[in-house]
Amino acid sequence: MDIRKIKPWQVVVGTLILLSVPSVFVFSLERYTTSNEKFCLTCHYKMWGKDFLVHSTIHPDKVRCPQCHANHKEIIPKDFSAHPDRVNPNCVRCHSEMFKRSDTTGFKFNVMNIRISHKLHLQEAGAKCTDCHFNIKHDKFVPVTNRPRMEACFECHDRKTTTCSTCHQRGAAEVLAALPRTDKIRRKECETCHGDFASETLPFYGVDFRHPKHLAQGLSCDTCHSNATVHGQIVKRREDCMACHHEPRGRDCASCHPFEKAFRDGKAAAGVPGKPDPMAEIVECDVCHAGIRKGHSRAAVLETCAGCHEEGYGAKVEAVQRKTVTAVDELRDILVQARQEAAVRPEAEREAAQEPL
Repeated sequence: MDIRKIKPWQVVVGTLILLSVPSVFVFSLERYTTSNEKFCLTCHYKMWGKDFLVHSTIHPDKVRCPQCHANHKEIIPKDFSAHPDRVNPNCVRCHSEMFKRSDTTGFKFNVMNIRISHKLHLQEAGAKCTDCHFNIKHDKFVPVTNRPRMEACFECHDRKTTTCSTCHQRGAAEVLAALPRTDKIRRKECETCHGDFASETLPFYGVDFRHPKHLAQGLSCDTCHSNATVHGQIVKRREDCMACHHEPRGRDCASCHPFEKAFRDGKAAAGVPGKPDPMAEIVECDVCHAGIRKGHSRAAVLETCAGCHEEGYGAKVEAVQRKTVTAVDELRDILVQARQEAAVRPEAEREAAQEPL
């Protein structure tokens, strides 16, 4: 073969072909070792099985493992990590505008129209992307949503004082109406969203209701709740509870009703001086609540008023109570609205509003 007869363009083409073979091999190897689920599962076999790498509905197909887990200072990524210190900066590389967003418009997957200020959480509260979006790709919950769960909110927010309308603009009624309805309730399904309910103590008719104690006695979720009409609706009447909780056991009423005792003693409002209820010194609880063990109603309590007071006194008490409840509800709405307006105000305005006059 006469080398002199080889044309220059043939040399260039041949060189490119020779170089392309190892290049294709290198980049194919890089893609295989960074984005092939079979290769990833050689190390992550102890995670959540095959569902671990089910593609998220949130991100397009072009978003592969390196986009979130690689060190992008490396030309060929080899240092991978799932630690928030690695993932959060990678989120910001594509979503830098989130530091300025205080609205809820334009979010394709915000189907519940949840009010969330990214600017407030990221810039002012110091939250990280993964604090809320920990399941953005790998969601081990059922059903898989790849969206923040309410449990993540309660890592910072107080469960007992945070109302539904704080985040759900449509209100609690519409949110509950959109949740699944079924005649059957299984504890395992409840724990999907309410994972820690079994250890929670929640207020119920002014009494601390202890889930652990009731579950230990064999009560199931559908003993008290039903999802048939409204999700999580309580179908157990207060009177039904009294059949067990007001058996004579020699205990003082205050052991289960500390708030009522504080009210009688004039200490119900924290930090606000009060006077003891004059009835407390002369009337015991069971004088007015005589039928408590039989599951008596509120009307029955008001009827006992006439035993010592004039006829119709119970109706007067009921009118005062209705007026008080209405005033408290109006005040609660004002406070909720004030918190919502404060959350979207610029930081300077919020600081000015907190300064003493």
